[in-house]
Amino acid sequence: MMAAERKERQMPDKDEQPKIFVDEDWKSKVDREREEVRKTTPQTEAKDGPQGETAEADLTPFDFLVSSLAAQTVMALGLAGEEGQKQVYVDLGAARHLIDTLMVLRDKTKGNLTDDEDANLSEAIAELQRVFAVRATQVRDASMKNAGIDPNALKTDPGNL
Repeated sequence: MMAAERKERQMPDKDEQPKIFVDEDWKSKVDREREEVRKTTPQTEAKDGPQGETAEADLTPFDFLVSSLAAQTVMALGLAGEEGQKQVYVDLGAARHLIDTLMVLRDKTKGNLTDDEDANLSEAIAELQRVFAVRATQVRDASMKNAGIDPNALKTDPGNL
């Protein structure tokens, strides 16, 4: 670069205060853009789903985490699957792990949850444990039948003891 082409920066005098420019116009521009989006996008109100369930948008991040883990557990227990499927895949090990994870989450967050979050977590754990016990019994009985053993023949009547 030639010396003539260089522009020299001049330092402000010590007495001269630097000028600060605040661009407040961006706030009004953002507000206008938001209003335009609201006008062009149809408003959908969060409505309660079946049985009073709220939409996902209403869930707290913690409730969403609990819901996600519970949904994975339901899948592992074979309670949800593809429509029209005649057989279900049951993974009791994964289901047990997910229920244990929810229990650890309950223990580690004790005293730090809202009443609703605590109630939702406790209810999810209790219901999943109940379903797990039923499904484990069904899997055991099916395994025994496949092996040629009648599970009902092994059950004893407490009155005969």
